[in-house]
Amino acid sequence: MKYYLILVVLFFVACESNSPEPDFDCANSDLSLTVVSSVKSDCSKPGSITVEAIGGKEEYLYSLNGVSFQRSSVFEDLFAGDFELFVKDENECLASIPFTLESEPDGISLSVSTTISECSNATGSITAQATGGVGILQFSLDGSSFSEENSFENVAAGSHEVSVMDEDGCIISKDVSVKTDVSLEKDIMPIIETNCAITNCHNGSRSPTLITNIEIISNAGRIKSETQEGSMPRGGTLSQLEIDLIACWADDGAPNN
Repeated sequence: MKYYLILVVLFFVACESNSPEPDFDCANSDLSLTVVSSVKSDCSKPGSITVEAIGGKEEYLYSLNGVSFQRSSVFEDLFAGDFELFVKDENECLASIPFTLESEPDGISLSVSTTISECSNATGSITAQATGGVGILQFSLDGSSFSEENSFENVAAGSHEVSVMDEDGCIISKDVSVKTDVSLEKDIMPIIETNCAITNCHNGSRSPTLITNIEIISNAGRIKSETQEGSMPRGGTLSQLEIDLIACWADDGAPNN
């Protein structure tokens, strides 16, 4: 009987140690972001923004658009305009602040707004607003011909470059991301739970474990590449719609939405 009790206790402890950690509730995070310095820009000299993260759980990653993150807290080669600055901590929590980078006198300032696009259809839009410079301003999207039209329709999800040019030929550009409404909870989790987080697969039997939101977010790039290659799920297949949804969500920056 004593040996039996010891085995039970050991088995219980082993199960406890292998159970996945619960997701951290970002509603309780004290993560915040502040701008500590900036350098104004003009046509020949881009500016910069330096930020600092406070609170949350280190290590931090930083982004200008919420999609592409970097370890450095300094953003360089920027032209004047409105930006949304993001920080993401080890708990995958996000904090953001808006910031306007000013231009030198007579410089061009460019701001861009977007609407979401469907995942598989180009239904998004981009609108550019610019001030300053010399004379009439003209706009271009992704290297297209310049014109006075500042709105672009039927734009696909993903990264794009908006440029503005004045009559002196001064051109400044800004990268912008058109996102989708693909949801982790509504669209991605059901795909993973049905096809991947199953017995003898990514439910703890195979690395990486894909049970919690954070585990799926942390492996978004790998999930995208392997589903597009057809190597995931092992022994099964996904529909093209499911593959596209995973890619769109990952390209959106793998938000915890």
